[in-house]
Amino acid sequence: MCDTCGIGPELTGLGISIFGKNSDREADETQLVLSVPSKNYPAKEDLQCTYMTVPQAQSTYAMVLSKPFWMWGAEMGVNEKGVAIGNEALFTKVKPEKKPGLIGMDLLRLALERGANADEAAQLIIGLLKKYGQAGACGYRDKKFNYMNSFIIMDRQGIIKLETAGRDFALQRLDGYAVISNGITIAKDWDASSLAAGTDFGKLSDSFTTYFAGSAFRKNRNRASILKAKGAIGATDVFALLRDHFAGLPAKGFNRDVCMHASGPLIRKSQTTGSLVVELHPDEKFRIFVTGGSAPCLTAFKPFVPAAPLRDLGIGAGDYSDQSFWWRHEAYYINANLRYEVVRPMVQKYILDGEAQWTARFPAHAWDSAEPLLVDISREALKESDDREKAMMERMKDIKKTAPVLTSRFWTRTARRCRVPLV
Repeated sequence: MCDTCGIGPELTGLGISIFGKNSDREADETQLVLSVPSKNYPAKEDLQCTYMTVPQAQSTYAMVLSKPFWMWGAEMGVNEKGVAIGNEALFTKVKPEKKPGLIGMDLLRLALERGANADEAAQLIIGLLKKYGQAGACGYRDKKFNYMNSFIIMDRQGIIKLETAGRDFALQRLDGYAVISNGITIAKDWDASSLAAGTDFGKLSDSFTTYFAGSAFRKNRNRASILKAKGAIGATDVFALLRDHFAGLPAKGFNRDVCMHASGPLIRKSQTTGSLVVELHPDEKFRIFVTGGSAPCLTAFKPFVPAAPLRDLGIGAGDYSDQSFWWRHEAYYINANLRYEVVRPMVQKYILDGEAQWTARFPAHAWDSAEPLLVDISREALKESDDREKAMMERMKDIKKTAPVLTSRFWTRTARRCRVPLV
């Protein structure tokens, strides 16, 4: 399960556009944050995506990506031209093709590396769909998990929703805002589609699976939050939106929490493994914020500088490593999740205070800027978050576990499987 939003200047009231996404994946699936440089390639070179090769472009744009470690594609990202994209799983009556093709995360990364604006990125995805289709396992451990995809594709000029089923699509252009959450949202009100005029794209939905995904509730909750703050929305408001819980405790909301916590191997098996917020400013400037780990309710959004990425954010695989920012945080997260009622109030203040301080000090900047002020603020934020979580790990040794029995068993098994230290 995932949640993505795009908000235009008329709703932010700040002359900027904001993109935000929670990437909900399997509980122990490492998600890396990478800064990928632009590059030129020789003619007739091939590119290996997750399951198949496609012709390589002559040149690609620089990108910041948040991606599961095992696949080529990405869950979300932004490129140097100011195109930001997030994808969502869609459950439809159209089943994946038997022959492996491109998965949604591949389509997203290909569009970012080749699209100079939102329209160009959307047309790239549509063209790739028509040529190659979408098929292939999308799960890390669960290789039977596959799905169709929807996308929010935005730039400084506007927002596009693109929803797909097989090789078909429906596209809608928006000015103010867009929200998507694992369900088809475009019915007959599309601006372009591969289907006949007047066709209701929503009829392709698998309504049973979509219902259990909780998508309509989360989408409506995010929509209400955006409209309530209309005209005064900044990065910290989107941080709050992405850490929203339907219930007081995680795993009680039946997939209705925007900030998702896994609690078992059946209905509630996904969690938010990475979050990204991007401000697109005039004059080709940016501000990028990442959590670098699971559950934004338990960690802060930190400033990220494309020209000076922290190496630890791009390290990590299937087992715990203290060299990986994601895994260091995951150890804290799993132990905190076992004591959530006690730990969450203890960490909330420093998370919010840190974000307020960093957003106030971190200026909008050019993509390739590595000014000392920018780098210092980013490194300071990442180090402080890391240090605070290590200190909380020590404190948790004296805090009794409060998680329900099934949740506790699930996380204990997960920790042991991945060699995560428990306290």
